[in-house]
Amino acid sequence: MRRSRRAALAACLILAIAATPGAVLAQTVDELYASAVKARQARHFDEAVNLLRRALALKPDNADALVQLGFAELGRNDLAAARDAFSKALSLAPTYQDASFGLAEIEFRSGNLDAALPLAESVARAQPGNTDAAALVENIRKAMQAAGGEARKASVAAPRAKPRPDPVAGLMEQGRRLRTAGKLPEAEKVYRRALGLAPKNTDILVALGLIVGSSQRFDEAGHFFDRALAIKPGLLDARIGKIRLAIWQGDVPSARALVDDVLASSPDNVEALDLDAKVALLEADYTRAGQSFQRVLAIDPRNAEALVGIGDVRRAQGDDDAARQAYREALAIEPGSSDIEQRLAVPPPRKWRLDLGTEVSDLTNGLSDWTDSSAGLAYRLSPRTTISGRTRVATRFGRTDVQIEGRIDEAFSPAFSAYALAAATPDADFLARYSIGAGASLQVMAAAKAFGPLSLNIDTRYDNFTNTNVTSVSPWVQGYIFDGRLGLSARWVHAADDIGTRADGYVLRVDLAMAQRFNLFGGYADAPEISDGTLVPTRTVFGGISWDVNDPLTLRASIAHEQRPTFDRSIFGLGLTARF
Repeated sequence: MRRSRRAALAACLILAIAATPGAVLAQTVDELYASAVKARQARHFDEAVNLLRRALALKPDNADALVQLGFAELGRNDLAAARDAFSKALSLAPTYQDASFGLAEIEFRSGNLDAALPLAESVARAQPGNTDAAALVENIRKAMQAAGGEARKASVAAPRAKPRPDPVAGLMEQGRRLRTAGKLPEAEKVYRRALGLAPKNTDILVALGLIVGSSQRFDEAGHFFDRALAIKPGLLDARIGKIRLAIWQGDVPSARALVDDVLASSPDNVEALDLDAKVALLEADYTRAGQSFQRVLAIDPRNAEALVGIGDVRRAQGDDDAARQAYREALAIEPGSSDIEQRLAVPPPRKWRLDLGTEVSDLTNGLSDWTDSSAGLAYRLSPRTTISGRTRVATRFGRTDVQIEGRIDEAFSPAFSAYALAAATPDADFLARYSIGAGASLQVMAAAKAFGPLSLNIDTRYDNFTNTNVTSVSPWVQGYIFDGRLGLSARWVHAADDIGTRADGYVLRVDLAMAQRFNLFGGYADAPEISDGTLVPTRTVFGGISWDVNDPLTLRASIAHEQRPTFDRSIFGLGLTARF
């Protein structure tokens, strides 16, 4: 009983500690509003918009925040967004003169002088001391006079002309809708038309960068972001766009440096925190990823993207039930989201893997066939740790050995993993009486465009035979090209026994993804083979095919031909892997 109470108390303390950072970092609506006003007055319009949208996420009916958002959008020359903000403010507070002034400014900038004048005059009458309203009335009247008396007469006699919409704002809204609908080529065309009308509009440049970047035209995307930053140095949206670009390219170190730089100046930016969490996921730093997603939720409790991220963290940690709960909460906020539904449709992870294989060797010079069969079972303890066992039954020249092996694999990070194994053969005739081995793999280059990933690997093994001991070391390199469809590897093999005999060789191999479910491999080896404790020089040509029948089942077939000093050997193999 005491133990259970202590465990419960410890759990409560852990939960309390974990919950503290989010509460401390959360900002009130008033704090966000005050910071946004300062940012707008300093002409930091992007920052102001971000802060005001966060405030409105907490209190959507805040008319003051809507008016400030309208003026911030005016500062960014996004007339459509500004009109929407002012209109919402007036729907909440119909006599809000600042909102009417904002609409008058929009009509004036759009060239709709007849619509702008009564709005501005209304504000000037209601607020006689408002010098901005008086100046706007004067500017509108001057513009109308400049348009010519005949035009004004025609406007009185003829039906009132429909206000001319802002073409750039209209194109941007059209592009946004197309992009949201997933119609990226169409959205790109619309945004390029808008850019032709407003070549220095940073919102258009950032939008184009995101579109072409998601289409994997990374160099072009970077050019758009750089153009935006050249116009507005430090532009937050462009800096965040470059973080996304680094993630798309698989350049995790660059993404980490960029997101840390953004958070240094904008520690509570929701989008930057979300990207920080996603980079941490790529780094397999699940603690940091979870904390960043929780900070997003502390600021915006209905942020579906953060809930999806928490689900991804839980799934990466092997807790599929908790992941699905987070996905369902996100789906309640964004019903019908295909992205969330796809995550929920993913079947629970298969933690078990069964490997079966058998080989039959045909020997020349009238020698009897060899057979070699194995059965292995692996269990994934966690996303990082897998344990496995294997039994091997080999027959040579009428003698049979049974070998039992245990192995553990550990992924210390997405780039580095290692393994260790031990094997024993009771009453061994030709296999090693016992063996120990270890190896490691380091990914030195992530997949990028047509090349990668590239990894450096090493395998080591010590075999104890009845009459001798053999130590082997085998470093090798493996790389992929053509988007991972073609894999190339080269291995050096060094073996030595305890009486000073040494042998060296190499193995070359090619792997080719012929189709989505079919893979071919082939290669050549000129390397020593350990046979009954003896280092035998061997030349081998080999090849094979694997077929992913479905997600849980893979079938394999292979063939090889060896040339040895005393005989040749042809090997035919079949195998399968089942996951459950």
